[in-house]
Amino acid sequence: MNNNSRKIKVTYKDRDYKVRPAITVLELINECQLPVISPAAAVINGHLTQLNKHVKTDSTLDIIELSSYQGQRIYESSVLFLFVVAFTKKFPSLNVFIQHSVHQGIFAEIKERSLSEEEIATIYDQMKELVEKDLPIRRVISDWDLSLSKMRELDRQDLINLFKYYSPTKLELYEMDGIEESWYLPLLPSTQYMKEFKLLKYQDGVVIMFPDYEKGRELTTFQHMNKLFNTYKESHEWSRILKIRTVGQLNKYIMNTNIESLILVTEALHEKKVARVADEITKREFLPRLVLIAGPSSSGKTTFAKRLEVQLRVNGLRPISISLDDYFLERSKTPRDKDGNYDFESLRAIDVPLFIDHLEKLLRGEEIELPQFDFKTGTRKFRPEKLRMENDQLIIIEGIHGINPQLTEPIEKKYKFKIYVSALTQLNLHRHDRVPTSDTRLIRRIVRDSNFRGYSASQTLLQWRHVRAGEMVNVFPFQEEADVIFNSALFYELSVLKGQAERELLRVERSHPMYADAQRLLRFLSFFLPLESLNVPKTSILREFIGGSSFRY
Repeated sequence: MNNNSRKIKVTYKDRDYKVRPAITVLELINECQLPVISPAAAVINGHLTQLNKHVKTDSTLDIIELSSYQGQRIYESSVLFLFVVAFTKKFPSLNVFIQHSVHQGIFAEIKERSLSEEEIATIYDQMKELVEKDLPIRRVISDWDLSLSKMRELDRQDLINLFKYYSPTKLELYEMDGIEESWYLPLLPSTQYMKEFKLLKYQDGVVIMFPDYEKGRELTTFQHMNKLFNTYKESHEWSRILKIRTVGQLNKYIMNTNIESLILVTEALHEKKVARVADEITKREFLPRLVLIAGPSSSGKTTFAKRLEVQLRVNGLRPISISLDDYFLERSKTPRDKDGNYDFESLRAIDVPLFIDHLEKLLRGEEIELPQFDFKTGTRKFRPEKLRMENDQLIIIEGIHGINPQLTEPIEKKYKFKIYVSALTQLNLHRHDRVPTSDTRLIRRIVRDSNFRGYSASQTLLQWRHVRAGEMVNVFPFQEEADVIFNSALFYELSVLKGQAERELLRVERSHPMYADAQRLLRFLSFFLPLESLNVPKTSILREFIGGSSFRY
């Protein structure tokens, strides 16, 4: 066995396992003395699996550490399972629904009633007791018919719906202290690996907090994010009304041919929200001269900006649009990150002085020459036509740094209206396994990059880590400063994106370092029934990624 950093190659010269017994990943890590600080899972021959998986043949292993994105997701899912087990033991008559992220944690709602701080403390104590016992987390594979019978006994219609069209012959579950649950990510091998977490009473539910392992093991102080939380809350209210809180319920819509009405209602809701934003801008005591739109990658900012422009025109205004992308510094002046790659996510990649100079001139009624950035050559030129702003006009500015205070610092606050756009996913796989917003945006980006930018899924997956790191610094810290948060997620979108995304992900070679990520996303998408794009309106935000939009980009 040879080891190179986090990678292990295992060779079995003797195929008789009685002579050469199988060995677990954890045993291999110890035997090879790998410099792994906090292992979370392993990729064995390209497939993501638990650390207690037995290696029985020639294999190449990559160790997933907690400090990685996948490692943090695995830790999060494991602690959520721990929470579900403790909650079930303390309150067997109540039901909990794991919902969405909030600051450095996940919000969980109790269906029947809210819990007191004392009751939450008892769940926390139960979780700590389970950790101290070092209970194993076992992967259990059973016949589908037997599992279905258990689900019915436990009234787990959410799981029955999820697997109804998935049609497995065998069902893989995870078991802890006698309680079984479905998780699509592999979990940690035992409870002793889950020592850092915290429970807080928040609103009418509970927040389960985790460390940011890229920064260390310390739990951060919880920050109230009321605007973001209320946006999630509104979305979940709509999911209740439409009875579509899980992927199984979405699949039921598709199979029962009710999907067309769902698409119409979902898109109408989007349009109504865009119109409300336009009304709020128009009714301000001082008409905002700058409408600043920001949000993370693949959130649909561009289409939202174009739809908002239409609604502002309906209100009698004459908006003009400026893209921050045209203010990128030329490639030779673009800053680099710690790995030596161009850091396009940084505010330092934008020519901020030129941008501010242009804004101030426009607000004074002066003419400017707008820049135009060529992404292929990494160079900038100026458009021949001049731009001037009239007294009754406003400027729509869209880009990931749109609401960063540094971008428009010299402009008076009363003249600015800030909008944060993100795809705040509304669906769960089932009541305890949520769909992260970052995965929805990543799948959007894979499809868009393939359709319009000539990038393969391998390239998009490789770049995603840098994109996420940039968002943590340049986007997420400013979301609560927005006047309005717009949720661009659509209940049905992953079923539409599924076909194109799967084709791209299947092209990722087994030898590629992103193969395990591609396989994870393929497994995730396998739960969704496919949906044709014919019924998606031409003005939908989804068209920004799949094509066929009535807007020009």
